[in-house]
Amino acid sequence: MALVDLVDIGYRTGVMRRREVGGFPRALETAKMLLNGATASCSQPGDCAMTAALGTSARQALLALMVSVTKTSNPDLRAGYRVEIDRATRTELANEKLITWEKGVRGRIFIELTDKGWARAREEFTSPPPENLNGAWRLHYATLRHVALLLERTGAKIADLYVDADPGPDGTQPAPPPIEEQVRAAYRDLADPPGSVVRLPLLRDRLADVPRTELDEVLVEMDRRREIQLDPDPNRAGLTQDARSAAISIGGEDKHLISIGPS
Repeated sequence: MALVDLVDIGYRTGVMRRREVGGFPRALETAKMLLNGATASCSQPGDCAMTAALGTSARQALLALMVSVTKTSNPDLRAGYRVEIDRATRTELANEKLITWEKGVRGRIFIELTDKGWARAREEFTSPPPENLNGAWRLHYATLRHVALLLERTGAKIADLYVDADPGPDGTQPAPPPIEEQVRAAYRDLADPPGSVVRLPLLRDRLADVPRTELDEVLVEMDRRREIQLDPDPNRAGLTQDARSAAISIGGEDKHLISIGPS
């Protein structure tokens, strides 16, 4: 990958922050850093691909973050694209220094691409799609290949494509997924290890945008259908006020914990 190409990638950040960090000099500095990292992994002269050996979920997460443009969270990704970045994928990307993430209010995790992450996402435009993808994803990769040809033919840059946040198919933010899906996704993100119990205050914090009455109705119904399991905390004396407030009463008994078995 030539230095001039990497300057384009460096400008991905420069487009958003060029007044703050000095525009082209900052992009050039980033490009040199990325090129040095790529060169260090070259196995043969002229073979300086930067592609990290990422799993399918990580590669899809890169594309989701790319089209989101700005810092985003799993609820936003689920609402917009029906995808999410689980803990294992987030760790994989962070270890490769392709993303940064932070916890916001109510424990919600916000993720964004680093300069290196933008460079790696750009490589997906011309990379073979992962194996065992469905037809929709293969069509997406075919579209990316055409976009890559257009960029080369017109001299446009990735920064020209991804400047503003995705407005959605009709110019408005998409509707959130069903509450049942949000419950399962929030539980998967919180349960460590999978299948372990999660305290209801943590689940409620992750689903703060869902009205409590609606969430409670869904949780009770999912418990009735044995899709989840709600249990009381055996340590009643040690319950905090938050735990008591977050409890759901079923059959006259307060439930404080949720678990979901393997699917």
